[in-house]
Amino acid sequence: MAMGVVLCRCKGLIENLDLDWLREYLSKKKDVVKVLILDLGCSPQGQQEILDLIKTRDIDRLVVAACSPLVKGDLFRSLVHKAGVSYQLLELVNLREQCAWAIPDANLALENAKIKLDMAVKRLAKAKDIGHWQLNNAYINTLRCDKCKRCIEECPNEAITLGSDGFPEINENKCEKCGVCLGGCPLGVISLPDFRLEEINGMIEEAAKSKNEPAIIGFFCPHAYEEVDTVAVSGCPQLANLHIIPVPCSGAVNMTLVNDALSNGIDGIIIAGCEHSQCQLRKGNEFAKKRIANQQETLEEMFLEKERLEYMAFDENYTPSAEINEKICSRCQICIQVCPFQAISYSREDNTMQVNPQGCRCCGTCTATCPAGAINIPEASDEEIMGTIDLLLREGS
Repeated sequence: MAMGVVLCRCKGLIENLDLDWLREYLSKKKDVVKVLILDLGCSPQGQQEILDLIKTRDIDRLVVAACSPLVKGDLFRSLVHKAGVSYQLLELVNLREQCAWAIPDANLALENAKIKLDMAVKRLAKAKDIGHWQLNNAYINTLRCDKCKRCIEECPNEAITLGSDGFPEINENKCEKCGVCLGGCPLGVISLPDFRLEEINGMIEEAAKSKNEPAIIGFFCPHAYEEVDTVAVSGCPQLANLHIIPVPCSGAVNMTLVNDALSNGIDGIIIAGCEHSQCQLRKGNEFAKKRIANQQETLEEMFLEKERLEYMAFDENYTPSAEINEKICSRCQICIQVCPFQAISYSREDNTMQVNPQGCRCCGTCTATCPAGAINIPEASDEEIMGTIDLLLREGS
């Protein structure tokens, strides 16, 4: 095992973190062979230095600590793939939005950064190909499966069926890698290509060592993670205590992770997902809430406060939603039938179609199927789209 770590200054945007101290600290870890500080890792020069690091040091796993993974994550994944490193052996650490920018106190920010990096190194040290890296779907370890069929019952996409040998089988064409089956498996024998319980447990162990108390673990789905980035830009000192582990969906959090976190000394756990009907993976948030309610009862039986485990849903009232032109709407209600998030309803009292802004994801499904052309998506009306096409045609000519 040869692990490399890249610390990025983001061209001076990460100012209150002592990267030199972090480099010296990380260099003492047995699995880390080289720590590289770059001024701008995403620049052509920075990318070349990362490629040279991987090549000259025979790096087989890499930690990149820079901006949010939502900003340059795809670039770094493409880069390590080009260098022959599996993307499962790349860990992205958000030192900018959720650390340096959010936490004004330099000491608290440095401790938070240290724990974030410890978690990343520990996950990669535990990363192991158990036969799931080559798959584009969830993986079931049939050697440990007891055929309880819970994954079959809970899969929101009906991607799991019972095989001829009595074990669950996954249809790779239907599996969306949401992790709902993983979150509900009582034996924890299901993995995703980039999400394995053993690796997450390693991250929890490191988070429990934080000197910033109370120590809180957050399992955040992609949409919730994005909201944290938005909030953190304006400053959020409370993030000094919160150690976020990205998950594909709130429904992917297995309650064994909650038990492990509490047994390791974590003070509280937040599972953050979508509001009702917003979950793009359909029922993930519903399963998460049910499991949390059951787990809270267990905590009370153990004489622990149920408030140690909470579900957090981000209110997206501020986001634009689809708009229905009542003047040309025929009230055919086809939009209600096709909306994947159940965000449209019909009011008999005033004979109007209504859009729930908390449920609407502006996916455009209703717009595409409305026979009257009465539904518009903000910044994507027919006029705006045709105007853009016209502009492109004129520039092309």
